Amino acid sequence: MSASGMTTPGMTLRGMTWDHPRGLDCLTASNQLLLDKCGVGVSWQARSLLAFGDQHISKFFHDNDLMVIDHPHVPDAVAAGAVIAFDEIVSESELALLRKTSVGASHDSYNYRGKQWALALDTAAQVNAYRADKVDGAPIFWSDVLEVAKNGRLLWPYKAVDAFSTFATLMAQKGRPLAANDMYIDEEMAAEVIDFMIELAALVPQLCATSNPIDAAELLANSDDFDIAICMYGYSNYSRIGFRKHLLTYEDVSSFDGRASGSQLGGAGIAISSASQNVAKSAEIAMLLSLPHIQSTAYVAGGGQPGNLAAWKSESANSMTSNFFRNTLRTLERAWVRPRVLGWPDVQFHSSQLIHRALVERKSTPALISEISATYQKYIQE
Repeated sequence: MSASGMTTPGMTLRGMTWDHPRGLDCLTASNQLLLDKCGVGVSWQARSLLAFGDQHISKFFHDNDLMVIDHPHVPDAVAAGAVIAFDEIVSESELALLRKTSVGASHDSYNYRGKQWALALDTAAQVNAYRADKVDGAPIFWSDVLEVAKNGRLLWPYKAVDAFSTFATLMAQKGRPLAANDMYIDEEMAAEVIDFMIELAALVPQLCATSNPIDAAELLANSDDFDIAICMYGYSNYSRIGFRKHLLTYEDVSSFDGRASGSQLGGAGIAISSASQNVAKSAEIAMLLSLPHIQSTAYVAGGGQPGNLAAWKSESANSMTSNFFRNTLRTLERAWVRPRVLGWPDVQFHSSQLIHRALVERKSTPALISEISATYQKYIQE
């Protein structure tokens, strides 16, 4: 657990985020602007990336005013009474402005049962990265991915949760997105997709089975053993000079038709804890952190990956990140959004274990596909 204390006099709120420069440093870098604007800063603590994806918000909301959360956790947080809807605090016009200026569906991904439970602070989707000093680019088509992977210099991180993300991306690209048309998975297409993933898993280094996108980016940026990493969440930090030994260039996700659609949307939103004793100030801070003035300046300069479109189109933001935002915007705008339904984090977790097992064992069976399908009915509570 890491923390950042306040160094400037002023009221201090408590916040929980996730432990990476993209999740923490950008927020602490924004504190002075918050203090200048409204006399309030935030003392941020950070939990691990794994906890960010898996830990229920009910476990930590009591100790915070503000929380950076993943959109699939919204229904569970609402059911636990852990968050306050922004509709009750800020004006409809202010929320409409954020909706209009967010990247793709980032803002709407935090909308549940007609209310806005978080604001899009950060956004990401599965994209590709490569070493521009070694190769000309990353594969556009999945058929090219398989060919390039044969040289052993391509990375595809498929730790369980990331295997699920790729599965969801591929299902959406095949026109069978998860939890659509009153069923969790199209079992015939799911079998086809997992077979494809098994084929790819057999071509990439074994270490990919226990790697996440940060692990893959670290390998790509710090060694000369690999040239390309595919289907991993983008981190603009690695496209900044001096962040690591070598610079990474990011591009759109691979796809079957070259249109870069269907990538699973990630990112992070900022929510107000129902335990906060400073709800109005918490809302003010959340709004300020989500608007272009901070998103396009201190936030992105501090290592953040903004959720606001103005920052993605900013010349300065693209200049400092080797055009990370410009190069991947199409993928973000065409991304697939996981459903906001109560119990989804458990569905995702248990599905990911089954998918990962198939990749590690290099074996898929009808029984396995049926078991994946059954996770939805087993864990969804709506």
